[in-house]
Amino acid sequence: MNLLSGRTEGALWRGVIPAALLSALVLTGCAPVDQKKEVALYRDLLDARVPRVAEPGPGEKLSLAAALSLTSQNNEEIALRGEDYVQALIAKNRAVANFLPTVSFQPNFTLEQRASDGGATGVGPGGSGIGAGGTGSGTGTTATGTVGSGDFRNAGRVSYRTEAPVVGSINLFRGGADAANLKAAEAQIRQRRELLMDVQSAVLLNTAQVFYQVLRSERQVEVLRNGLKLQEARVRDEEGRLANGLSTKLAVAQSKAQAADTRARLALAEGDVGNARNTLVFLTGLGRADYPLADDFVVPDRRPGDAELERAALEGRQDLRAAAAAVEVARESVDVAVAQYYPSVSLNVTGFLYREFFSDASKWNSVLTAHVPIFSAGIIEADVRNAWSRLRQAALAESNLRRSVVNDVRQAILNLRTAERRVKELEDQVAAADEALKQAQAALANSLAIVLDVLTAQDQLLSAQLLLTGAKFDRTVFYLDLLRATGRLIGTVRGGREVRSQMSEGAGGMNHESHEWARIGPTHSC
Repeated sequence: MNLLSGRTEGALWRGVIPAALLSALVLTGCAPVDQKKEVALYRDLLDARVPRVAEPGPGEKLSLAAALSLTSQNNEEIALRGEDYVQALIAKNRAVANFLPTVSFQPNFTLEQRASDGGATGVGPGGSGIGAGGTGSGTGTTATGTVGSGDFRNAGRVSYRTEAPVVGSINLFRGGADAANLKAAEAQIRQRRELLMDVQSAVLLNTAQVFYQVLRSERQVEVLRNGLKLQEARVRDEEGRLANGLSTKLAVAQSKAQAADTRARLALAEGDVGNARNTLVFLTGLGRADYPLADDFVVPDRRPGDAELERAALEGRQDLRAAAAAVEVARESVDVAVAQYYPSVSLNVTGFLYREFFSDASKWNSVLTAHVPIFSAGIIEADVRNAWSRLRQAALAESNLRRSVVNDVRQAILNLRTAERRVKELEDQVAAADEALKQAQAALANSLAIVLDVLTAQDQLLSAQLLLTGAKFDRTVFYLDLLRATGRLIGTVRGGREVRSQMSEGAGGMNHESHEWARIGPTHSC
């Protein structure tokens, strides 16, 4: 059964079609997000600290600085923390939006069963309750297509209405919650930025450790291969002596067992090289794993004193700065929770682009709304208590991290000094082994020794050199760990000279002796 007459349908679509067209125009204003611009928000920060480099070409060596740069620009773990930073920036935009009005176009078409004579029509989105007998904008007859009550048109057994309002809304006052949210968002941006820098430093340190692990394992492979040649020469010598009745089967078996042990250690060392290189590829994003490595980093001989290094760490560690920002976020969250006790005021304004009986209907309306909490069943109190607990928790975390930073610096200093002492002792051992080799060679020239004696002296020298090389690698890694503990590792990718100048700079005079509870500061209370 056709409920709407042709004339009524025409009037209906004359109202609906313009509204639909306007909605389409509004939707076309949505622009896609520029993904490259979003990523650049954190990439610019990272690249300013660690300049981008190209992957080495064929025949080129991979330096430590290049490995760290490639890690900074290719590692996904760093990029993940960068997206956290972008989300913090977006959260600030959302907090700012709370201060601004919102405007929306809300076209609507209402269709409902027509009320019987004397009954009330439903509540339309743009109007109020509609009753018979003059409570609406007009009362009509019961004929199809005639005027109904309350801005409704009647069409047989149904009533319908079309409206096209533009609605504006703004929050005038919410107890200071919006301002506190904005301050918390700004503090969270600082926190996420510092955490991004901290993760960058941590991943770069990991890359440096793997870099030197590759060098150490390759050096060990070289020594074991030379040692295996020596062991095989011993086996041949013992077998020749046994053939001449100058040795025993036990001596031959022992020399073969020693050679087999050297082969097993060589296989393990070669496996360590492969694993370390694969890990380096994973961290840096290199296209291949067989680049020759160049150890071009020099550990400086002079460094600041212990107290100065600790002060530098308390001022320069990114994770400690992030913890301080987290305290500020928690402090503002207390203000947000307390603001729920205060009244809030909002203003809504509606302007109609089209309504049924537009010439006679209201063209606009406005509503000023106030919300005053009287009884919330303890919900607001629970939110406030929880906010205070999170603030205390953040302050405790910062205090614990502060002590951990000092401990990290002290351990790094101790490890570096131990490595330096070991290097000095091993240098003496290498010098002694070198002198022993010269004596063995001189004795062989005067027929006072055999070739095996020279090979043994060479093996001892190579072993001492391997220990010295490993100790020097340890010293470099421990120095980089000290830079990381003081928050100044990033300078290593720009050359050792800049790192030394950074470590020689005096730290500021910021006072870090105050108790953490004082950092909470004053806040609202109810």
